[in-house]
Amino acid sequence: MPHSTALVAAALALTAACTEHGPDSFGDDPTDRQVPARGTADIQDWLAAGYYQAWACEPDPHAGRAPSPHGPSRICNNDTLHATAAGGFPVGAAAVKEIFDGATITSYAVARKVTAGDGGDRWYWYEGGPDKVYASSEGAGGCVSCHVQAARDFVFSIVP
Repeated sequence: MPHSTALVAAALALTAACTEHGPDSFGDDPTDRQVPARGTADIQDWLAAGYYQAWACEPDPHAGRAPSPHGPSRICNNDTLHATAAGGFPVGAAAVKEIFDGATITSYAVARKVTAGDGGDRWYWYEGGPDKVYASSEGAGGCVSCHVQAARDFVFSIVP
């Protein structure tokens, strides 16, 4: 199997494994500028409001970094995640990844720490866009199976 075909197959397998949905709303404050609202409907509204764009963000989109199946992206970290210098992240730490096709954002990946302690089930995971949602739940298995490889508490990229 050629290298590019293997990468596409791996990305499709991870995306399929990450198809888990929770409720449309968990009752979070959808106007909190630092903590993404959980739930399929609420997170989409929160992302559309653009609150995360005031966070610490990479300046430009870049090619996906291994082992990411997401492709070209730009990552933003909220103040809590950005300011945590070492160890596990506290409740409320969050990251948003804009996923691009050319110059257009086509979807997002969001991680938000929801309970203290270790483990991927301590995080809320969202991946999707207006037309398709792959994950919107705490402990989404496909998301966790990739993020467990991160060097620090399920987070691969901390924006400098």
